[in-house]
Amino acid sequence: MNPVIETYSRLAGEYDDPRNLTSCWGRITQHSLGVVRLKDGHKTVADLGCGTGRELARLASMSPPDVQFIGVEPAANMRTIARARTAQYPNVRILDGRFENLPLENRSIDYLYSILAFHWTTDLDQSVAELARVTKPSGEMDLTFIGRHNGREFIRKTTPVFFKYMTPSAMLKAASLRKQMTVEAATALFRTAFRSPRLSVAESYHTYYDTLEGHWGWWVRIEGQFVDIPPTKKVECERAVREAISTLVTDQGIPYTVHLLHVRLRHDDVMGLPADGRVTATSEISNVRAGLDKSDRR
Repeated sequence: MNPVIETYSRLAGEYDDPRNLTSCWGRITQHSLGVVRLKDGHKTVADLGCGTGRELARLASMSPPDVQFIGVEPAANMRTIARARTAQYPNVRILDGRFENLPLENRSIDYLYSILAFHWTTDLDQSVAELARVTKPSGEMDLTFIGRHNGREFIRKTTPVFFKYMTPSAMLKAASLRKQMTVEAATALFRTAFRSPRLSVAESYHTYYDTLEGHWGWWVRIEGQFVDIPPTKKVECERAVREAISTLVTDQGIPYTVHLLHVRLRHDDVMGLPADGRVTATSEISNVRAGLDKSDRR
């Protein structure tokens, strides 16, 4: 069993907990969902890594019944919740699958989107080939996922701690659980399968401030380093990690910067793109006091 899939399945019942929805990850998810745009020609829509089906249910409730929605999710307990959430919509299906082997027909999808999931693939080349296989020639796509420079504040503070409790090989194994790319690498990767000049890859940076408990409530659960720490060392390691993160505190709270990549394929964009299809945001920083400004909680 993939340890990431196992972890998400185990935590499925807590995924929609306010601690997650109002954490930096919940907020960057809401930001990313802003790029999802359905058009009249999108009759078959796929959500890859659909989680508990929140977005599928929202889109289905707003769309004509002839629009078919397919959610693909590898975590069994996530699928169970997603199926229950979308049960009232006969045009929604939830399928077991992964980026590396999508349970979808060739050239069957009009619009494909994925929010903060692609970085969990185990095979980048195979996954991109699968995306190209299932997308219609006229199909469109929006994928957001984290990039190479994600969580840089936390990495600087916690890496020395993890090295005290893990071997170098275990650290490399943990780091390999997420495929985090630069915008240049992501552009080159997607260009191997998608030849359209309308394909673009953009990057942006979003800094979120929260309390230690606010960050800890979800961040610690999905970090690969914690997956393989021996139980006898885990409590001590977590205490040391908390102390290290606490040293980042500012008047606004503790910062965590998300490096976000956005792969976009739209055939009717009126704005021209650079020849290499790469769009680089100019250090876009969103300072959101997650967990500190309760009036802004969703």
